[in-house]
Amino acid sequence: MCAGHEIDVRRRMEEMMKCGETGDIMGLYSSISNDPQLLQDMDNIQFLHTPLHEAAGRGHTTFAIEIMNLMPSLGKKLNPEGLTPLHLALERSRKDTAKTLVRADQQLVRVKGKEGLTPLLFAAQIVSTTDDLDVLVGFLQLCPDSIYDLNNRFQTAMHVALEYGNCDAFTLLLNWVVRTGRDHVLEWKDDRLNNVLHLAVQHDAALEGVKKLVKSTRLSKRNSDGKTPLDIAEELGNEKMKKVLMKAGAQRAKELRKKQTLTQYLYSPVTRLEDLIRREYFMHKELTADMRSVILVVAVLIATASYQVVLQPPGGVYQGSADDSPTPSAGGRRQSLERPPSPPQGHQVGRMVMSGHSYGLFMPANTVAFTTSILVIIFMLPGRPYTIVLHTCLIFLVYSYMKAMEYISYSSRVSNLMSFFSWFVIVTTFSGKMVYSMVKALLGNMWWLPRGTAKSSNVYNRFHGRWTPKIVSFLRNLGRQLKLIQN
Repeated sequence: MCAGHEIDVRRRMEEMMKCGETGDIMGLYSSISNDPQLLQDMDNIQFLHTPLHEAAGRGHTTFAIEIMNLMPSLGKKLNPEGLTPLHLALERSRKDTAKTLVRADQQLVRVKGKEGLTPLLFAAQIVSTTDDLDVLVGFLQLCPDSIYDLNNRFQTAMHVALEYGNCDAFTLLLNWVVRTGRDHVLEWKDDRLNNVLHLAVQHDAALEGVKKLVKSTRLSKRNSDGKTPLDIAEELGNEKMKKVLMKAGAQRAKELRKKQTLTQYLYSPVTRLEDLIRREYFMHKELTADMRSVILVVAVLIATASYQVVLQPPGGVYQGSADDSPTPSAGGRRQSLERPPSPPQGHQVGRMVMSGHSYGLFMPANTVAFTTSILVIIFMLPGRPYTIVLHTCLIFLVYSYMKAMEYISYSSRVSNLMSFFSWFVIVTTFSGKMVYSMVKALLGNMWWLPRGTAKSSNVYNRFHGRWTPKIVSFLRNLGRQLKLIQN
């Protein structure tokens, strides 16, 4: 828009600005009737102090909502100071207006203004009294995902609250994050690599929050200055914070082991397990929901049919007659009314009628079909906590199949070979799937992992044996591998 037209728009909106100052809704519609295109022209200017800004800043809630209904995009417009109407309402302590604006459009909470501050971050910065904390509660309740927004310094709302000494706001935000299962936000670092714990230990009023933090976050992360939270507490001479951190197992930077950097990892050779993880990831990625459902159905049908064959093999199994003479079962040829002759010597009740040669050709093929179908089912099931039970059930199903095959067969060599093959393939696949699922869950920040991960990391830092560093390094490298291929 040219400068001349912008000046014209500002001149035309003078009457509407006066209406915003007084909250005159009738005057608003009078201005619109005189100039129907005015609201649209205001919206076309990138930075403009609109009548909506004026009404929000003065607490004229009804007038502000009226304009929001007519032109919703004005609610997200920045004025020359980099503030939205919601920012202005917060800055001038128009709490009721701010709440109402968010009820009208929940996404207003996530609009970034000056320095990348969203209204939630702005509120965490300026809210200083307990009575005003319900503004934060309202924002979080209506727009929970706003907790993930960062300012230009990569700070969360908790970082901002601590930086400005608003420990009441910090405590509220911390409790909300923990209670809603968003613990992973506590690990996020700002531009100085400070997580929330690094900043919290600097404020005496945040002591209760620190006691909660040590249960949900890693205690001994270094910031850009190479300091851990315990180092900071010692420098400040804060004995209470130091006592809480040391009791939880926090360490100084000089006590920590050096870990492999991403640069060093990329220089290291690619392992076979990383290749397997990568292939499984891309195979999962290419499958649509419909394809996954179809493959699961077919795999279940094959597993069911092959398992049934072990229970009722072709030709049946020898059964005991009324006088304990073994006879072929109904699974094979239909029994005659006359008592059949006794089976060959060495055959037992429950053994299959099929000859050893036929068994050696048939049963391996059936076992491969059963094992492969179980592998597909394990591969297709999502890696979630509730599916671990299903994976375990599949392991028991394989065990029952092997025991049934062992019982009905005569050929121990073939049975043992098939049993070894099936168990090796199933256990290897199951273990790989569990490792893959764990790494993916860690990267995906699932609600059930952050607290447990933080605790295990803190325990590892305090007590690590000979093999623990190797295992941790192995899992960390798998995480890096998965993160690289996800980008």
